[in-house]
Order: sequence, then structure tokens, then C-alpha cells
Amino acid sequence: MPHWGWKLNLIPFSKSRPPLLVPPPATLIGALAYPLNRTLKLAETLYDYSGAERLRDILKYVGFRIDAPLINYFDLTKISFFYRKKVRSDAVAIGKTYILSQKMPQYEIPTITVCYIIDEAKAHSKFGERIKEKLVEAALGITRIGSRESLVASLNLSYGEARLIPQRRGKTVFSFLRRAVSHLFDGNFITSEVVDWERFPIGDYSRAEREVMIVPYDTTEHLPKLVDVELSDDYTFIDAGGELVIGRR
Repeated sequence: MPHWGWKLNLIPFSKSRPPLLVPPPATLIGALAYPLNRTLKLAETLYDYSGAERLRDILKYVGFRIDAPLINYFDLTKISFFYRKKVRSDAVAIGKTYILSQKMPQYEIPTITVCYIIDEAKAHSKFGERIKEKLVEAALGITRIGSRESLVASLNLSYGEARLIPQRRGKTVFSFLRRAVSHLFDGNFITSEVVDWERFPIGDYSRAEREVMIVPYDTTEHLPKLVDVELSDDYTFIDAGGELVIGRR
């Protein structure tokens, strides 16, 4: 459950910082990697990359569904600083994604549900036999999504064996990469351009390509909506606790 929303900058180090409405996959991997690295006593960085890079190759899928009314909002912040022994000031427009404060009957508690599909064999080989317990502890220890101000609280956790579904057409309410589907038949959704986490390391994005992420969501009703899709050849439906998600084969 987000406390107020999150701050995720589309463009860093600029005076105008437009926000991402929804968190990209690399951010969600980082949210899990931070408590896991602390538990395993591993460094937060891996050479030139983020410590989240340790998890990237064991993941078959990472995505989410949004059950919250979201809106982008900019705060104009005045910054004072010294330059050449003189006091200077400037203004920065910092964008954030807020959960709307007015009551909406469709939401008791606004939430974001994150799903991680992990290759168990790779995880055991890389981290040892007790990695499942460590991942459960890390998931319960997620405290933020994105910046340090973007606080969240874990309300519920479920885990178990995922199951491959052989069908090529189906409906999902969880986010997925655009190339994962060959055809979109029906449904409301929003799109976001994100770093291609499946093909490029996490942390150094200077050479990383971007990919469109599709998030099933109705911006009028502020509700997640099922999207009817047909899969590309390299992807499959996965049953994750009764929810269909789209992951790599």
C-alpha cells in the first residue's frame, strides 16, 4: 500500500522533471533487491550496475496491477545555493504521482499488487538452497518504490508454484511489455516507455533500449481493467495464484 504515491523521474538532472505515472519493472526489481541485499549482506552496487542486477536473470516476470486512483502533480521547489561566494536561487518543477485524496467507493484501501515470477533452479544455483525463505523475507521488507520518499507498506504476501498455461489468447490485468503480445483485441490500458529490463542491465541506462509497457487500467473509472491479448512466440501465460500474467518462456 503506498502511503501517498511515488516519485519516479522520467528524465533525471533537469529543472523540469516529468514523472512516470506507474513504476517501471527495473524499479520494482530494485524494491525487492534492496532488502534482499541487506539480508544477504551484499553491496548495494554491482560494479557499474545496481545491486538489483543480481536478481534480473532469475526473473521470468515482474509486473503489477494498480488498484488506486492516480494523478500526476508538479511541485515548484525553490533551491538556494552558493556559487562563487554569492547566494543564488533557482526553481525546480518536480513531478510526483499522487493517490487522489477524495474518497472513491471502489477503493477501501488503494493498493499496488506486484508479482514476481522467479526461476527457482537459477535462484538456488545463484543464492543457495534457502533463497526462497530469503525472498519471502525481502518481499515483506519492501518499504519504498523509487525514491526514499516513496514509502509503501506490505499488507499481504502470497507465494507458491507458478504454472504455465498453454493457451495463446487470454485476458490479463497485470502489466506486460508490448512485444510480449502480437495482438491487442480489447481493453482499456495506459502505456509507459520503460528500460528494457529483459535485455539490458539495471543501473547504467546510457546504452539501454526502451520498450513500451502496457498497464491494464481505466483512467476514467480509476480501476484496473482486463485486456484481451494474443501472445508473441517468445512469451507464455503463467498462472500466478489464480491471476494470469505474461512472462518469458
